[in-house]
Amino acid sequence: MATSDRTPYQILDVSEDIDYVTLRKAYRKKIHKHLQKKISAVNFRRICRAYETLSDFDKRNLYDSQKQWIFDLPIDKYTSQQLAAEPDLIRDLKQRLRNANLTELNAQDPVTGHTTLYTAARAGNVEAVKFLTEQGAEPDLSQRIKSTSLHVAAFYGHADVVCCLLESGADYRIINSCNNTAEEEAYNDDVEKVFNELKEIPYIRVAANELDWFYKNGLTQHQDTEYFAQRQTLLHCASKKGYCDLVHWLVEQHQANFDLVDFNGNTALHLAAYGGHTTIVDYLLNCGCDSTIKNRWGTTAEEEGIKHGKKITDLFKHIRQRDMFEMARTGIDWWFYYYFNDNSKDIFDSNGISLLYYACRYGQYSVAKWLLEHGANVNIQMKTKPKSTSLHGAKYRGHVLIVELLLEYGADVNIKNDFGVNVFEEDISKEIDEYTSNKIKEILLQYQRNLTSDKLIDIHVYEDDSQEEEPIVKIKLGLRSNYTDLLTTLSNISDNQYRYFSIARRILFFKEEDTTIISAVGCARYVSSKFIDTPIRLICHKTLPNGYKNNQSTHQVSILSLREFSKMFDSQCNKPKLFSLKAPLTTKQNIQIDNLIFSFFEDSVNNNIEFQVATLSTPDPEIFHIPGCICLFKITLNQSTSTLLELPIVSMVNEPEVRLYTLATPSSYWFSSNTRRTRLPMISGFHAFVRHITIIPNQLTLPADMFIAAALGQPLTLRNNPVSCKCLVLRKHNSSMFPHIAYHGTNINVIRSILHDGLVIPGTVTSSGKRINPPKHHFAREKKYFGISDFAAGVFLSPSVYYSSDPTYAVSFSHDDQQLIPVLECSIKSNSYTVYPGTVGAYTKHPGDDMNALEWRVTDPINVEINTILFITKIESIAASKVARITRTS
Repeated sequence: MATSDRTPYQILDVSEDIDYVTLRKAYRKKIHKHLQKKISAVNFRRICRAYETLSDFDKRNLYDSQKQWIFDLPIDKYTSQQLAAEPDLIRDLKQRLRNANLTELNAQDPVTGHTTLYTAARAGNVEAVKFLTEQGAEPDLSQRIKSTSLHVAAFYGHADVVCCLLESGADYRIINSCNNTAEEEAYNDDVEKVFNELKEIPYIRVAANELDWFYKNGLTQHQDTEYFAQRQTLLHCASKKGYCDLVHWLVEQHQANFDLVDFNGNTALHLAAYGGHTTIVDYLLNCGCDSTIKNRWGTTAEEEGIKHGKKITDLFKHIRQRDMFEMARTGIDWWFYYYFNDNSKDIFDSNGISLLYYACRYGQYSVAKWLLEHGANVNIQMKTKPKSTSLHGAKYRGHVLIVELLLEYGADVNIKNDFGVNVFEEDISKEIDEYTSNKIKEILLQYQRNLTSDKLIDIHVYEDDSQEEEPIVKIKLGLRSNYTDLLTTLSNISDNQYRYFSIARRILFFKEEDTTIISAVGCARYVSSKFIDTPIRLICHKTLPNGYKNNQSTHQVSILSLREFSKMFDSQCNKPKLFSLKAPLTTKQNIQIDNLIFSFFEDSVNNNIEFQVATLSTPDPEIFHIPGCICLFKITLNQSTSTLLELPIVSMVNEPEVRLYTLATPSSYWFSSNTRRTRLPMISGFHAFVRHITIIPNQLTLPADMFIAAALGQPLTLRNNPVSCKCLVLRKHNSSMFPHIAYHGTNINVIRSILHDGLVIPGTVTSSGKRINPPKHHFAREKKYFGISDFAAGVFLSPSVYYSSDPTYAVSFSHDDQQLIPVLECSIKSNSYTVYPGTVGAYTKHPGDDMNALEWRVTDPINVEINTILFITKIESIAASKVARITRTS
């Protein structure tokens, strides 16, 4: 210790007999003068040392008796609390605590109980308060007289700090040892005003666990509104604070969205696990909260809860180990999304019953669809009597939609169970009403008729501007079916007379009377690929939608000369080979022709048949124009196709990742079934196995003609502009037609759909069958914003790649050991968009950002062209980031 030329009393301008309450008021006066720049940083430093001496009972006694005190202290000897008490030392504080763990961040002085956040709040150091709360400092920790950071900020009159703490979730109801709340400690009108204003905000009431207030006042704002700098919803706040009743109320009464993420990428489940709130974690898990989402550090909710030991991790372990057969039987579809191992899709239980059978038997449509989409064997039979298929079970129990679904996925209608009956002969339970029974019988009869009528193309028709996810009707048409055929088929099924049709809102244009549906679809699509996936999803319109013209067309019809194509094939193919089948087939029969294997199933033919197959490996793409084709083959059937009761499955030896396509003559397009996979849609004709290019393993695979051919060998290249990233170039920028560049953040799971359909306005049904709608917590349809009715009916982009990369728009994903963000780089026509200020709360401005023009709204998607997919690195090493995060939260 040393002496000073001035005493602590003199520095603070107080008498030596001052009491502690008056001393605090004197210090408060000095703090405000410093914040007003009336006291320099050097002089304020001496004031801080003087107050430390006189505010502590032991230090004050020591000074009074020996006249010694610490009036000067090197910065490197400061505690974090001392750094926070001096706003001018903010850089030193951030450097000290940037990598601190939670124990260090929330450490309390052993004598006073002051945390670093407490001293920052007392000093009015609002920048330090923001930094500390963002780092995870706990605002509700109390010191020795039970006051919290909010109490001291209110007592010292720092309205901006009070505001920051409330917005960070501080509980204003906490009472200190004087039996006062923070509001009752308010020093000035500014602080009182902040309390009065912010207590009207639902987030502040949730942070105080005031469920009774919500019962009385209701919820006027949207339940998924994101609040303040951390952009947390009410559910985030309630889960973070451990308020179980409020969590239940928000979920059950207001359908709060579980999976929205805050500024740090945390879901409500992350925050509940992080806080060790077992009851809430268990509740959210059982409600279907996505436990696979990773936050900005690359950690899941389970990993956020590791610091609490098994009490949190056991909850996740328990839900992963749930009985999958019970999940299928009861229709808990979300469990399959997050916890099911795809390799177990055809597993049986101890009774010899498959997951798919349980889902179909008990009418669980969404589970059955999920299993089929992930490759479950549609024809798998029970291992025990009566050895029925899922189709048998669905028909018997009267589940109409599931019967349709199984047939779409190529269910074999000829399989017989132990009673010797196929699905046509299977009974329907007497408990099922007559209407449903007749409906199922009609579906099966129509399926039989389609087998013999050469109707190959599945078309699902949706109503425009409907909220329904399922189509209003499903039909089948032939390869040569045209506009008239489509109208006729629909009129036979529905009373509604639709005259216009679109695919992803691009109007189908039938230039000639004999223009086929396939050709019209191929021309109207955004993508210029030769490959068309079925079922084709069409939107129907009774009148031509506003803004569209009859002659709107994206691509020119490509005419194929089948004669020339066949002639070229015949000159290069292997010598045709014959094979025959004798009826009846009593067992499955595999026939190999070169590297192709044809699988015919029991009872699939009713007469002897003979085929001829010719193959051509890796046909020249310059001649045949089939990008990525590794096997082109032609089948000739000598008999009528009516001799086939079920078409065969065809596969390639040692080529599991290829896709089967069929030439849709007379067009030049090749079609494939998303549901029937490798089952031939027809026997006679040209077929091809095409290898698609893997861009991101297990997440994004594309046909070779969807991006620039030069990228085939190495699709992803490195770029440094506009940010450092990997990218896939789809097309060269047409700067004359589309001069302006903008960006669109997205999700890796929908990129393929976007590349097929382009960016579309809300309400559109995409070619994948998903109807696009704005997020429930964002701009709603049919609402006026910025003076525009139905503002959400548009495509939104941004000239800022940083704004487009915000979690509001871009969903990160893991690849190798990195976390990436997918962003589409687009070009836009001049005068085709209007600009608006950014609508993402607390977005941080980046160089070049014009905050008044961060969002571009385009009403006609034809004015947008997608050039490149950017994969922006968010985390260089997820493993390293996890270690650092877990270390910091200890």
